[in-house]
Amino acid sequence: MGIFASYSCSDGGQIAAPVVEVLRGHGFDVLWDADLSSSHPMSIQAWMENAVRERIIVVIVSESYLKALLSNDFMERLGVRYELGLIRQKLYHHVGADGCPVVVVVPPGIEMNSLPALLQQLVVHRFDPGTRDGEEELVRSLKALEEGSCSRSSPAVQESDEVYRTRATLSGLQAEPLSSEKAYLLARELVERGAGDFELARGFESVAAVAKARGDVRLVRRLSEVCLRTLASGPPLRGEEELKAKVLVAGRAWHLLREHRFSEATLMAQDGTHIAEKVRDLKTAARGKRAEARVFLHLAAEAVGYDREYYLGKGEHLLMIAKELFCSIGGPTSEELGVCASLHAELQLLRHESTGCPDELAAAVRRAHAAETVLTPGTEPYHWLAVLQARLCLADKKYNDGKELVTAVIATADFPEVVAKSRQVRADLLLATREKAAALRDLVAAEESYRRLGCERAADTCWWKIARYDASKVTDVRLTAADLDRLEELAPNPGDRRRAVLEHELRTPRRLVRRSAPDWVCLIDRVQHD
Repeated sequence: MGIFASYSCSDGGQIAAPVVEVLRGHGFDVLWDADLSSSHPMSIQAWMENAVRERIIVVIVSESYLKALLSNDFMERLGVRYELGLIRQKLYHHVGADGCPVVVVVPPGIEMNSLPALLQQLVVHRFDPGTRDGEEELVRSLKALEEGSCSRSSPAVQESDEVYRTRATLSGLQAEPLSSEKAYLLARELVERGAGDFELARGFESVAAVAKARGDVRLVRRLSEVCLRTLASGPPLRGEEELKAKVLVAGRAWHLLREHRFSEATLMAQDGTHIAEKVRDLKTAARGKRAEARVFLHLAAEAVGYDREYYLGKGEHLLMIAKELFCSIGGPTSEELGVCASLHAELQLLRHESTGCPDELAAAVRRAHAAETVLTPGTEPYHWLAVLQARLCLADKKYNDGKELVTAVIATADFPEVVAKSRQVRADLLLATREKAAALRDLVAAEESYRRLGCERAADTCWWKIARYDASKVTDVRLTAADLDRLEELAPNPGDRRRAVLEHELRTPRRLVRRSAPDWVCLIDRVQHD
């Protein structure tokens, strides 16, 4: 079954380390947050949830731990408070101390009478980390719990085979690196057989993180649909609203944005944010605000004039709200703030592209540098930041610096969507230095990657740029500059232009030597209404 050590990093580490060492010496499988540096879980919250649900909990008491337990206003140790919430839920399934998979360890210097009622009702052990007094009693108690959990087999406590299978698959997925092929295959397996499975809904964040690392838009869409349908199909569950908020923000809004369905993405982010605010899930609320801001940045990128400035203003306002929330949760060095700073830099780059103002470009560079100081190298947000920095180099005409940045991402990143975007940006840099052949190779590779991932709009954008520079690489029919200009005039969506060209190609016999003049108005109308 394994053991999870719950303690406060502020002052409990000196007690927790000897406890973990003793228990591992006796053959126990012990998990604690010192393992995070090697395991790199996709979601700290999901890692905690899985550990508390699946393992015996050893609560290691310290002053900070007691303070977090007793005070609803104590904000410095949010990780401890989140663990405590999970432990409280675990205790709801037990009455008294008998057989309860939660054991309390109290070091010298803390009076037993100072423990709150929640802990006093459990099995409590004294343990001295210096002398290791109390070791035998603690080990004996935990072995009895492990043996008891293995021997219980009555239908009342035995989980169904399907629930066990889902939990085992989730555990295997969480043990794998975020971008590994095995994690991706496990994520697909879970989604394919997950209809009606509440365990999958509870593990949404872990599965979504793997699907998003692969950039698989279709898998995130299917996962979100399955989880929302499952949550709506049964009686209300504890934590159901929190889960729904996460699915709307991190699932629905995410895939709708990549499908270019901006209005729907905005609504999903807003709905998820409102639910998270109602249940006081500040982190999901902050992520919802940031997701909505990201939609407005995409809208701004495709708009001009007043519309672009309006969208940029909306996005900046939402980003400021998200930053304040993330700062209150994780402090000024939170990685979530690094992602916000990166988005803010992108916003200022768009302003520079509109106005040509060098101050906006300089401000964007400063924000990107600030983001780099808090983001962890090798992570997906860090690679996205490198792509943005390459775009900043393009705007500043530092073409070689930009090429170095995206070439490094292409060579090292394990995130297909990031690599595809890197190739797209490198193509722009290569075109700026008149390296057309290399640029077209990058655009072809980027388009192919986007198609595989289900990012159709991004793929169509690459296809159209290829057609602009060498149409023979994407179609058998000859396209003149006038044809391309006319298509851009008729259809703002590059996907409609592509489908019109392919429709014309289908209707044009290859044996004809003389080119027939395409009726682009008719073709665009056909593809837009089919």
